[in-house]
Amino acid sequence: MSDIYWRKIQHLEIVVNRDVDFKDRCEEYFNDIILIHQAIPGFRREDVDTSTRFLGYELKAPVMITGITGGARETLEINRKLAQIASQHGIALGLGSQRPILTSSFNSEVVETYRVARDVASNIPLIGNIGFNTLKTLGVQEVKQLVDIVKADALAVHLNPAQEAIQPEGDTDFSLETLSVLREVVKEVGVPVLIKEVGNGLSYEVVRKITTETGVKIFDVAGACGTSWVKVEMYRTVGDVKKRVAQLIGEWGIPTPLSVVETRLASPDSTIIASGGVWDGLRAVKSLVIGADMAGFAKPVLTRLLKEGFESASGFITEYVESMKTVMFLIGAEKLSDLRKTPVVFGPALRNYVSQRGFSLDKYLEMLRK
Repeated sequence: MSDIYWRKIQHLEIVVNRDVDFKDRCEEYFNDIILIHQAIPGFRREDVDTSTRFLGYELKAPVMITGITGGARETLEINRKLAQIASQHGIALGLGSQRPILTSSFNSEVVETYRVARDVASNIPLIGNIGFNTLKTLGVQEVKQLVDIVKADALAVHLNPAQEAIQPEGDTDFSLETLSVLREVVKEVGVPVLIKEVGNGLSYEVVRKITTETGVKIFDVAGACGTSWVKVEMYRTVGDVKKRVAQLIGEWGIPTPLSVVETRLASPDSTIIASGGVWDGLRAVKSLVIGADMAGFAKPVLTRLLKEGFESASGFITEYVESMKTVMFLIGAEKLSDLRKTPVVFGPALRNYVSQRGFSLDKYLEMLRK
C-alpha cells in the first residue's frame, strides 16, 4: 500500500477518535453574534423555507457535507453512505482530496472510492477536491480528468499551509506562481472552481488576491473553530520538534465568523460557505445572517456514521436543518433571503477585531442589506 493510502486511514482514525477540535469551538465569537427574538414572527413555523440553488441544483437547505474522505478502499462505503445521506436530505457533498487518484495512476479501485458518491447521488451537487500545491505539477487536462472521472459539478482547490507545515510528508510550496496555474484551471476546467481552507480560515488579503488574479467566486472559509488539522498531524509526526511546534500552533487561524466577514469584504459578490465549527443550526443561521450563503461541516456527520451508524448520521442532518428552521422562525426570517435583513447585534470581540482590521462593521452591515 502507498504512503498516501495509509495517511488517509490514519486521518480518519485520528479525526474520529482523538481530541483534535479547537478547544472552545469559538464560543466567544459565535456568542458575539446576537440574533433578535421576534415574538410575532409574522408567519407559521411550517412556512419557513430553507431551499436554495447551488451549482445548478435545488437544495432543500443551504448545507454541505464538506470533503474529508476518499482514496483508500475502506472509504468506499463511507463515501457511499455520505452520498446517500446527502441525497436523502437534498444537500451538497464534497469529496476528500483526489490526490490518491493521481498517485495511483488512476487505479480503478481508488477512483471508485470517489465515484461511488455520484453513482448513488445524482440529485445533488458533488464537489471534487485537489490541493493548491498539487496544481503546480499538473496540466489543465489532468485536472479536467479528475473532475470528469468522478462526474463532479465543481472543483474545490484547498489551501492547507498549516497542516502541510506539520505533516511528516508535507509539501509547503505555496508560491504565488501557482496562481497562474489556478487561473488557467478556472478558465479551462469546465466547471466552477471554489477555494477552501481546511480549518485555519481565509483572510481578506488571500481572498482579494485570488478573486483579482483568478476570478474564483466561491469560497469555503473553513475557519479555526472545528477540526484542527495541525492537531491531526501532530499525532502522526515522529519528530519532537514538530510535535512541539504543533502544540504551539494547534489553535492557529481565523475564527469562522471573522473569516466570513473578511471573505465577504474581499469579494462582495461571491458565494461563501461557512464551515469550521458550524456544527449546529443556530451557528449556521448566525453565519448566514453575517454574510455566508451556506453552512458546511464534516466531522459531526462522519463521527456519527462511523460510531453510531447510518441512522444517527442522517438524524444529525435532520436535527441540523430543523434547528435552522426554528431559529429562522424566531427571528422572523421566512426564507433565506430574509436573513440579512434581520436585526443583529455584535459584541465587543467581533467589533474590535473588525475595527482593528481597518473595516467598519456598520458599513459592512449596510453592504449586506443592499
